[in-house]
Amino acid sequence: MVESKSSRRGALRAYIRDHLASILAILVSVVSLGVALSSNRTQERLLAASSWPALEAGTGNRSDDGIDVITLVLGNNGVGPARLRGVQVFYKGEFAGDSRRLLKQCCASGENPVNDETSGTRGRVLKAGDQNALMTLPKETNSDELWKRFNRARFDVTVRVCYCSVLDDCWIFDSTKMDPEPVRSCPALAAEEEWNG
Repeated sequence: MVESKSSRRGALRAYIRDHLASILAILVSVVSLGVALSSNRTQERLLAASSWPALEAGTGNRSDDGIDVITLVLGNNGVGPARLRGVQVFYKGEFAGDSRRLLKQCCASGENPVNDETSGTRGRVLKAGDQNALMTLPKETNSDELWKRFNRARFDVTVRVCYCSVLDDCWIFDSTKMDPEPVRSCPALAAEEEWNG
């Protein structure tokens, strides 16, 4: 006996009618899963944005109270803490591991006495709004010639920093570039490859 088209359609309709609740439940589950994944992704982005650190390097030649002092500063202008994982300072592209080497490169300081204050950065955390003075050179306690040379040379000093957020999102900040570069993790630097103050 040959089954007619109408009887096949009727059997299909009966099958769909009998299983309609199951089919709808599967569709609702798929849509709910998509909404949950999208919501989770949004929550992750909101959490990352609420803990995002943003580094900035700067220099100045006068303190807030009007004293002539040259500063090289690294600050965090983001909303979350920045875990520093490698800070390097360069003068005209050449690595300077500490303030003595920097002043020798830029200002031919040689063996002349230098009175400066420095700060190391290894393993430091900069909270939001915090600053770290990498180096300060007061005019009052240094030779006038050295201070003037460094005052001109400070604009050729650049900073490169690898840092991470509390969520282990990491970036490389380069003071010569507009935006930090996201990286999977910070490269390990030996102590002599970092700024040591």
